[in-house]
Amino acid sequence: MAPVTDSDRRTPQGVRYSTVPHIVNSDGQYLYCRTWEPTLQAGQKLRALLFLSHGRGSHCGVLGPILAQLLNSHGFLVFSHDHVGHGQSEGERLYVENFDILARDILQHVDVMRARYPDVPIFVLGHSMGGCAAITAACKRPGQFAGMVLTSPAIENSWTRSYLYLAVAWAVYKILPNMELAKFPSQLTKDDEKLKMFLEDPLVSDAAYTVRLGVTFLYGMVATQSLLPEFDCPFLVMHGEDDKIADVSGSWKLHHQARSRDKEIKVYPNCRHVLLLETPEDVEKVKRNILDWFLARLNQEKKST
Repeated sequence: MAPVTDSDRRTPQGVRYSTVPHIVNSDGQYLYCRTWEPTLQAGQKLRALLFLSHGRGSHCGVLGPILAQLLNSHGFLVFSHDHVGHGQSEGERLYVENFDILARDILQHVDVMRARYPDVPIFVLGHSMGGCAAITAACKRPGQFAGMVLTSPAIENSWTRSYLYLAVAWAVYKILPNMELAKFPSQLTKDDEKLKMFLEDPLVSDAAYTVRLGVTFLYGMVATQSLLPEFDCPFLVMHGEDDKIADVSGSWKLHHQARSRDKEIKVYPNCRHVLLLETPEDVEKVKRNILDWFLARLNQEKKST
């Protein structure tokens, strides 16, 4: 996508960036990219682009193939990159200074694809941290996106609801920034087989989760909350009722506060954080809701033109 300026530059896994698709962000960091293109029949045109903004600790290859399988047959091209500090992209593992940086990189990648497909509407699916980055990107550039699906956006949790907790977190960060915190992988999904596959994925980060990483993330969530009244993009927000990582209250807050006139929320009983990795029955419901929402917005786009 971008010309390689250093042929020896390698991914954290040792692969030369000259051999894989990538962009170089404005900080000079190389970000690994993926694209899932639909097979179009003669006379068919590309109907939409979908950018996937993945969650913390994950990479674009986890949910990307699921979305491509769902949407390619309907004329969607799915594209994504590993956020800085994740997967095969450069950057300190798991470190996210703020969501503005992730949003900036999203908009850069979107600009690359918009130049290639200038008349094709662009949608976003943002999961967890990636949902916050998507919201931030939409606020930076109003009108850029035809719509967003946000799954389990990391807008609020028990720590962000309390100024006292935030103050305590900041104090501990100042004293013990490298103290390790517990991880809760079992809370991602109730499907044990998918959870095992996710945790054994070599591109999923196993870096220590420190106070420093936790506090910067908390303040990123707080910054996202401050943007909600500015958010003006058609959206569907989806959340598991049993999500212990990102509270469903954050999705309700988004739904209530956003300026968007076209907004919808769906809450799934007995589901945890990663809806697209839940049990097969739940995943089918989630996929059907995603597909129906995108196709309805595409039809609206067609009528408006």
